[in-house]
Amino acid sequence: MRARTRHRVRGSNGFFVFTRATGEDHLLTWARMVAPAIGIVEDPVTGNGYGPLGAYPVRYGLAPASDERLEFTGRQGEATRRPGNVRVTVDTAADGSHCVSITGDAVTAFRAELS
Repeated sequence: MRARTRHRVRGSNGFFVFTRATGEDHLLTWARMVAPAIGIVEDPVTGNGYGPLGAYPVRYGLAPASDERLEFTGRQGEATRRPGNVRVTVDTAADGSHCVSITGDAVTAFRAELS
């Protein structure tokens, strides 16, 4: 019940925390996504987190964009033993707006039927 109380106070379903990677040019971030307030202990790899994160380094000048485009790989899921990579592309328009796209491969972890 305590997590739900925090959810209401903070107004957030979860947290997508990340750190910048070092040593590999194509790899920009390592991340973790937790949302215990809505029953997600940890999401191994999430596009919902990487979409907003894509624009973040461009907006705040944390990563150089070449020809108005930033491309990087985000890595997630090591802690859950279900690692994955998300390829993030951020294009910046002349008016300063950003278009973020994410791609990656997926596998089925389980199946269920709702009745």
